[in-house]
Amino acid sequence: MRITISKIRDLLEEQRVFLMGAGVNSVMQTGASYRDDQIINIQPGIRLEPYTTFWSGSGRNLVSMGAFSYTHTPLPHLVSVGRYTSIATGFKIMGDNHPIEWLSTSPVFYNKRLMMGTFEEDMTVAGTYQEYSYQPQPISIGNDVWIGENVTLAHGVSLGDGCVVASNAVVTKDVQPYTIVGGIPAKPIRPRFDEKTIDALIRAQWWRYSPDQISALDVRDPKNFAPRLASLVSETNLAPYQPKPLTYADFEKRAGQP
Repeated sequence: MRITISKIRDLLEEQRVFLMGAGVNSVMQTGASYRDDQIINIQPGIRLEPYTTFWSGSGRNLVSMGAFSYTHTPLPHLVSVGRYTSIATGFKIMGDNHPIEWLSTSPVFYNKRLMMGTFEEDMTVAGTYQEYSYQPQPISIGNDVWIGENVTLAHGVSLGDGCVVASNAVVTKDVQPYTIVGGIPAKPIRPRFDEKTIDALIRAQWWRYSPDQISALDVRDPKNFAPRLASLVSETNLAPYQPKPLTYADFEKRAGQP
């Protein structure tokens, strides 16, 4: 869906989705750095939780994103993001695939668009085109993921919860939870924590809670965080943070308004 920001600015303000830019210092000014006729692209199936931030014009594409995450780069609609995730500038997705198993990888043999259409008109010829279809696969970015500057992801990859992708990395395979990767192509550098701690954090799924709910626990002590969270949940009947997300239907409703 394509909709002007003027139609959804108040909706984003109400739902605490921040579109930050020059001169924007509060949620009341969200999207103020965009022109009123700026087109915003909305991802089908979007689930956009409150307290998410789209910096530096990246709000031109709104995708599924969990609470307390932010991006400095416009995200393609193939991408979905969990909670507490940080995405730096220069984030990119690889381009379309080509048929490397064919004699030639050139699209002139399967794609009659402007170039070949014009060639056929100029030469008064007609070509035969083979069938080749490539459907880009979705990209899943988990919870508490940190993506450094100028990272490139292949289609279909999954970044596990708690992983870190170093600046300038090219990721062509799934990244395991709580693993630091880097390089071209990206390879594991080291785990963030020991195996026992990682297993405990994955089971705890601490990102289900809001910062105020877990702020009494010491985030500087990963080894003891999961058992302390379990005790807190048990002792206080702590319920996960479950805000109402913005959905495609919410944006459709605004799009239909004059």
